[in-house]
Amino acid sequence: MRRFLSDQRLWTATDGPDEDRIKPHVLWLPHDQPHVLAYFARLRETLGPYQDFITPVAEPDLHMTVQKIESRDDDGRRIDAERLLRAAPAVQKALAAVAPIRIEIGPPRASASAALTDVWPEDELHQLYLGVRAGLGAAGLSLPMPANWFWGHMTGGYGLKDTDTPDLAARSDRLASELGRALRPGARVAATVSSLWLVLERQDPAANTYSFDRVQEIHLGRTEPGQGS
Repeated sequence: MRRFLSDQRLWTATDGPDEDRIKPHVLWLPHDQPHVLAYFARLRETLGPYQDFITPVAEPDLHMTVQKIESRDDDGRRIDAERLLRAAPAVQKALAAVAPIRIEIGPPRASASAALTDVWPEDELHQLYLGVRAGLGAAGLSLPMPANWFWGHMTGGYGLKDTDTPDLAARSDRLASELGRALRPGARVAATVSSLWLVLERQDPAANTYSFDRVQEIHLGRTEPGQGS
């Protein structure tokens, strides 16, 4: 296990301005689906004994990233909550024909620097990703280069430090093995993606966390609030 928030992943230097630790994103949030929250609560229990080298993701911070948005537009203006609100109708229009998606989350596994779960099915999630990008582009927001294929995943814990001693390396290996078994039975959980959120996400290297402020919910197709569970 390595530290997740390496220098390459930091949004600004350690002594950089606080506002540069905030970036706009489009996220799927599972907080209206108790069975998903219960699934990740079980995952946090597995990570609990290993918090000296991995930081579990707290329930309020659970998310699946669908699209990152550049912090400034082409004219150099910062993308704040007001700008996201102005972009919301274009994103909603782009997703008007996208039906809610039934997904499966899991099983949990260890990556090089995190504990995560893949999210399926790939084809439907990739089409959702393309729709989100089209809506954001129509709204005049700047985006990173597109991925060849959308990788749906949710992170349950971020690596806190490199496991570079024999004891830490052995415990990291033990955690990787436990993650493969810990949630059985029920190594996967079903959910419904019926809406996404435009958010302002904060990276906190000191706490080894990501958190976010919700700005605007975007409903897929003709779904209404309350139909996501």
